Amino acid sequence: MTVSSEGEQTAQADDQGRRLDILQGIANHTVTRLADGRLRWDAWLEQASRHVRYGFTNTLLIPAQRPSATDVRSYDAWQKQGHQVRRGETGIRIISTRGKPRPVFDVEQTDGEPIEERLLTPAEGLGRLSQLAADLGLYIDRGQGWTYLGPPERRIRIAPELDEATAASMLAHQLAHAIRPGGHIDTVSTTSAPCHGVRRVLADSVAYLVLADLGLEVSHLSFPPPRQWAGTDSRTDTSAVIRAVGDQIVRTGARLQRRLRGGSVDAVSGTAGADKSTSPAMSASAGVAVERADRSLKSSRPVAPAVPEGQQPPDVSAPRLRAALADAHRFYLRNLPRSWGVRYLAGRGFSPVVQEQWEVGFAPRTGHALLRHLRELGHVDETLVSVGLVKRRDSGELFDLFRDRVLFPLRDKAGAIVGFIGRRRDQAPGPKYLNTPETPLFHKSEILFGLHESRAQLGRTARPLLVEGPLDAIAVNVTMPEEYAAVAPCGTAITPPQVEAIAAHTDLETAGLVIALDGDDAGRAGSIRAWRTLRSIAGPVEAAVLPRGQDPAELLSSAGHLPVREALLCVTGLADLVIDERIERFGGTLEFIESRVAAARAAAVVIAELPPDQIARQVARVAARTGMALADATAAVTSAISPDPPPDVSAAKGDTPRSPPLGPEQPNSCRIAASKRPDVHRRMA
Repeated sequence: MTVSSEGEQTAQADDQGRRLDILQGIANHTVTRLADGRLRWDAWLEQASRHVRYGFTNTLLIPAQRPSATDVRSYDAWQKQGHQVRRGETGIRIISTRGKPRPVFDVEQTDGEPIEERLLTPAEGLGRLSQLAADLGLYIDRGQGWTYLGPPERRIRIAPELDEATAASMLAHQLAHAIRPGGHIDTVSTTSAPCHGVRRVLADSVAYLVLADLGLEVSHLSFPPPRQWAGTDSRTDTSAVIRAVGDQIVRTGARLQRRLRGGSVDAVSGTAGADKSTSPAMSASAGVAVERADRSLKSSRPVAPAVPEGQQPPDVSAPRLRAALADAHRFYLRNLPRSWGVRYLAGRGFSPVVQEQWEVGFAPRTGHALLRHLRELGHVDETLVSVGLVKRRDSGELFDLFRDRVLFPLRDKAGAIVGFIGRRRDQAPGPKYLNTPETPLFHKSEILFGLHESRAQLGRTARPLLVEGPLDAIAVNVTMPEEYAAVAPCGTAITPPQVEAIAAHTDLETAGLVIALDGDDAGRAGSIRAWRTLRSIAGPVEAAVLPRGQDPAELLSSAGHLPVREALLCVTGLADLVIDERIERFGGTLEFIESRVAAARAAAVVIAELPPDQIARQVARVAARTGMALADATAAVTSAISPDPPPDVSAAKGDTPRSPPLGPEQPNSCRIAASKRPDVHRRMA
């Protein structure tokens, strides 16, 4: 009997160990996804804010088994709440404080009266946090007008002009510092550690958990990928750092939540908030790793220091501008998943993978969300205005430039973000696309969306393709990477600097360039604008005329991709389209001789700018289109190449012989004549 009991106990222990290994394996896999960037840090925080009382490891296990879970409790706990777990529901396995697997159930798996939790207003949340700060012996300085005589390290400064939501966020950040063992709040003292790297991630993450628990806004908080703050030292175990940091965040967040609900700050020790799934040796090793990472990490974002009274604000140097743009981009990325932008992009065929690959973001509708967020990160207003993220009204009030728009990052030749282009919601007021204004970093005439991303394609066999907008560029690069490398000007006609930027990645004399045009009047007008710049390219410049009402972005749709793809693969010379447009515009129906002559002369102006080896073909086309004799069409072109001199000049110097008409027997006469006239050769080259 004893032997049997011992055998059963051994079998139970083995089975429990196996189940623990499986759960730890699930948690470790999630940590790996955090480390390599497949799982965003703020996505984990969103889940952790719901399950913080169960410890770090369980904040990974619960969403891994039931992503929609919002409130999980044990069977007995639900019964005490007046809820009954429905028959047949599968429990969510977590690791208890004793290190054993145990089941919990989500509220969706129970029957009972709805559990109502009143969300606080920003003012109420700030009041709760302020009371907690006072209980902890901290003084909140909001410019009350009297002198603070206490220890400087117990003083939290919050600008009086900040609204309640921003002030609450800053206060939660400081409380995260203050409540940690050995922690200290951010001060302007030169002896205190700067708040960046692991230190900032810890405090901002705790603030996220606290604000979410109070029902306050958290979308303004953004976080760099863990690989940027987990340490660059080769001896650092990135996964161990993430585990250690995550454990500290959850422990600190749980302590603050309990205190805000009326419990003791220390009440969390030894409860479910403590993660028992990490061994003491691992905790010690991870702590050393965090310490090493925090020492070795050099923040990629310079944090603007507080400006003492009477001093000038900090300069708006390029590094500060780039740092503001990088933080803004992380903010926009954070806001996309909960916006209409996700549904809009998905509806047009842009999958989550494509959205992530192209780092698409979203600007909230409110006019100050980004401004508040970047101020919290230490960026000064002048930097944000200079880099084009916010604008200033005549009254002096600042507001976000991009609001309620899907945003695409614009990059320079090195790949650094220099601006954004935002697309509004369909039927919404305002321009369809809105660009960053001219700034010290962003010059609209020099930047092409998609050039940095498609540079590798240009280095292979792909031809450069000019499209209208960022959605078009993304769709072409995703579906036709071997044929094209699509780029989009920022709401303007192509410019010489942009052509030079393309030429830096491919031989335009060989590859040439293709432009995608709408098959309507606007498309024809676009061909004229583009031609003025593209005619200087020595290689073949061609156009793909799209079906009416369709654009390259249709390549990712299930309905319109075939016609668009066929149109993009069927190209014609851009010069042909431009000349045809001139004939139609100036000749109309070509019914009268006067209209035919006007059409030929208008076309001749374009032909005169072509390379010499293309002129004969175009003269023949004009003659055929207008019904004029080949000799008359040739005369119109030669007149455009070298207009007749005034009579007084002709009498003094003698008439210059004209080139003979281009007939079948003299296909190269225009090239020969041009080579004999330096002034003509200069125009045609």
